[in-house]
Amino acid sequence: MSSAEKIKRLFAKSDVAVHSKVDDRIVGDALTVFNESEKTKSVSAEPNIWRMIMNKTMTKVAAAAAIIAIVVVGMHYLGVSPDGAGVVWADVLRNMEASQTVTFTLDTENNDETVGHFWGKGTVKIKGPIRRFEGINGRRSKYGQSGEETVICMADLSRQNRFVTLYPLKKCADTGDYSGYNPTLLTYDGLKKDFHNETEESLGEMEINGRKAVGFRIVKDNKEIIVWVDPDTALPIQIESKANDGTETLTLTNITFSVELDDQLFDMTVPDDYLAMNVITEEFTIPFELKEKYLVEGLKIAAGHRGGKFPTYFGRGRPGQEAIDKFLEEDARIVAPIEDDFAIMLATEYFVRLPKGSEWQYVGEDVKLGDAKKPVCWWKLPDSKTYRVIYGDLSIRDVEPGDLPKIPWLEE
Repeated sequence: MSSAEKIKRLFAKSDVAVHSKVDDRIVGDALTVFNESEKTKSVSAEPNIWRMIMNKTMTKVAAAAAIIAIVVVGMHYLGVSPDGAGVVWADVLRNMEASQTVTFTLDTENNDETVGHFWGKGTVKIKGPIRRFEGINGRRSKYGQSGEETVICMADLSRQNRFVTLYPLKKCADTGDYSGYNPTLLTYDGLKKDFHNETEESLGEMEINGRKAVGFRIVKDNKEIIVWVDPDTALPIQIESKANDGTETLTLTNITFSVELDDQLFDMTVPDDYLAMNVITEEFTIPFELKEKYLVEGLKIAAGHRGGKFPTYFGRGRPGQEAIDKFLEEDARIVAPIEDDFAIMLATEYFVRLPKGSEWQYVGEDVKLGDAKKPVCWWKLPDSKTYRVIYGDLSIRDVEPGDLPKIPWLEE
């Protein structure tokens, strides 16, 4: 096909409306690129397209140059070959790297026989080094219990992977600096690394959600990734990943690149009225006064999730490896919504913050919720002559030191 025919076909496909004030620099760059490529061709080739254009009026010259500039430069930046060769994998990689903002819908599942079934569904927004996920995270244990929570997760990869996870329904938050703490947020970055595996295989064209797409397949270790690309932009419109014999799946849809995203979306400041815990230092920020009621509520929830029995440990408990193993087994059977977890954390934080010398003691192992005769825990404030004792029915009584219940394992 002659150069003239190629240009005519580009004109025919172009929806560009030529404007008299098209940027001179863009036009100049386009002509330079095009002329440099023409120099490599034989002098005896078909009639030069520029000679054909120069035979027209100056107005038509300007119009043609403008269209050529927009089409050629546009295709250069979008990664589409001007000679109609189509999309290649290198185009996709280059264009993804060039985009500073990305949004997509994420659907991910991980089914582990030893731990349970995890899933996440929501939207991801990426701007520079910051990732934001808003949706639901869920878990179902191997014992069958399920829990699902609404979350907003953000990570700043430029600041030691600083992250914050907000639970807006209960005004709670997790924060910290930890590499890979929330793999959901790093999914996109992991995929981009996998894309450079240099094992891509072309799958040809297919219609994906009503859109024409070109497919590529990447195989890396135990992972298979299918990428469907828009042939006009050379950018992904859908990505599917399967790993570990299909037990880990990941699907990205509604992918959009280079969109305007408000900086406010990526503000990682925890609201003042949120209960927050730094998961690395285990330090709490609590915007209210801790009272006994939080300890009582936490104990109630802990027992409720263990079939109506209080846990083996609650800050303290029976010593020894056997008790540790028992507690871990109890804990493995629990799948609680995050609001329950924070309630238990507040309960533990209550006794952690007790003044020195309060003599916190927990003896609730195997005590049934509702048992008014058996103690669960006790402590004594420095200015008090009596101990505060919580019983299985969650009642609290003041007890003289000499009347304190016996510690079971000390009586064995």
